[in-house]
Parts: sequence; C-alpha cells; structure tokens
Amino acid sequence: MQTKIVWFSLLTACGAPSSDELLPAPDPTDGVQLAYAIEVAPGTEAWKCNVTDLPTDRWLSVNHVESVQNAAMHHMDLMAVALAAPDLEPGEYDCAEIYARYPALMDDGITVYASQQETQEIRLPPGTVAELLPRMRVMQEIHFVNPTDQPVEAYSKINAYKYPDAEVTQTIWGGAVRDVDIAIPARATAHVEWTRCVMNADVDVMFLSTHTHQLAQRAEVRTFDGNAMGELIYSNDDWHAPPLQDYTATPLHVPAGQGFELACHYANPSDHEVNWGFEAKDEMCQIAIVFTPGDTNRKCEIVAQGVR
Repeated sequence: MQTKIVWFSLLTACGAPSSDELLPAPDPTDGVQLAYAIEVAPGTEAWKCNVTDLPTDRWLSVNHVESVQNAAMHHMDLMAVALAAPDLEPGEYDCAEIYARYPALMDDGITVYASQQETQEIRLPPGTVAELLPRMRVMQEIHFVNPTDQPVEAYSKINAYKYPDAEVTQTIWGGAVRDVDIAIPARATAHVEWTRCVMNADVDVMFLSTHTHQLAQRAEVRTFDGNAMGELIYSNDDWHAPPLQDYTATPLHVPAGQGFELACHYANPSDHEVNWGFEAKDEMCQIAIVFTPGDTNRKCEIVAQGVR
C-alpha cells in the first residue's frame, strides 16, 4: 500500500499535496495543519496510524479547528499517546498492531480531535481552548473501507488555529464511554444494547456524538438522573456520518451523579452473532462528550449496561 504523509507545522507551510485546495494550510504564524493520506486498494479495508511529535516548541492554545476528509471515511481521529504508549516511536503502523501492543490506548489514549464528517468546523466560546503540549506525541488514525474496483486515496487534513494565551479563561476535556460487551444475535431484527453513565463531577457539555458500525439502525442518547431516563437529546439513524451535537451556544450542564443513557438499535441479517471490535465486520456502541472545565479526572462512569 502506497502511503503519503505530509505534515504542515508552525515552522513551514510548503510541500502541500495536490489536494491542498480542499483546506489550505494556515499561515505558519496562525496555526498548524496535519495531513495524512493513504492509497487503499480495491475491495480492501485500511486502518492505518501515523505517529509523530507535534512540531511546536511552545504550548499551543486552540479555539478553532477545521477538517476535511473523504465523504466515505469511516472515522479519523488524532490521539495523544504518551500516557498509554510512552515508548511508541514515530512512524506509520497498522492500527491493529498498535492497539494489540498497547491495549491501554483504548482507555488512556487522549483523543485530541475526531471527525466522521466530510467537513467539520469547531469554534469554542471565547476564552475556551484545548491546550496542546509542545512536541506532544500524537497518532493520526484513518479507517477507510474501499468497496470499489479502483484504488482510492483516503485523506484527512486538520487545521488547528492559535489562540492568544492572554485571552484564555478555561480549557476543555472529554472522553468516550464504550459498550465492549456487544452481542447481536444472528437474524436479530430489533436488538438494543444500552449503557448508562454518570459524571463523577459537575461539567458543562460542549459537544456530544455517537459511534457505531453498519448494523446500527439508530443510536439514541437520553439524559439520566441516576435513577431514571429523561428526555431524548440525540438521535441518529446514519451510522456512517453521525452528527456532532453542538452545545457551545448554551452548554448542557450535567451535575455529578447525573449523565446519559446510550442505546444502540441493531438489525443483524447474518447467520452469526456479531460482537464488539475494531473492524468493519464488528460492531461498536459508544458516546463521546467534550466538556468544561478541563479537569482530566472528570469522566462519565458506567453504572449499568444491558440489552432489550
């Protein structure tokens, strides 16, 4: 598999690929662009990870991010890996190999950015930023399935723009809650896997989204007060491109002890049970939230899971 990797840093904005018109790199004084592309052979699935150090010598406060990728991209994410894989050297890898070597990445890898949309733009409220450490080691991950009879270039580009340090008032944090005990029976037509979690401290949610694979007919998120479910706040019936729920105008306050119920509705036409896994033939059911304050100890803790 041919691979093309291009990094645009604060130090240089040259060497852009031919697809640069899709998202021009910012001026070196304004931000950083990360671009990664792979050629995916006909009828194959590619799950590749590129590990590198951010080319920044100072803390980078980011309030505004834009990204572009193939419309058919299953997912892309950018993860800080130092806590979960401290000896992972820069280079390009098969992602399955990395996750097998470093299983802690699933829970301790810090997702810096992710997208399941062809284009995405995030702008946080004034004074609110994500802070990136200087020379932070990150892994950019691309998962793409090419069902055609022609090779396809799978690409992902991210622009992160600098925000004045003097104007920063608060930071963000976030995380994912996953159901890894999925078991969808063969020939099931209305199988639901659900997970409930509660926050261990107060947060104000800025963004919320879900992630499933192709057997999912719908993913729903309801509020949960620790005892009973409340209103439906998110519903998506397009497993391929779940929308990003934006609460930046009016953050969703979630007190400690309250949280969410995620319910994933499946139909399985195959003659075998389908379980949790990374590949397209497997399934997932997870919710991702981004919130303030940027306290790394705050998370939504699973309190119950089941099926119906």
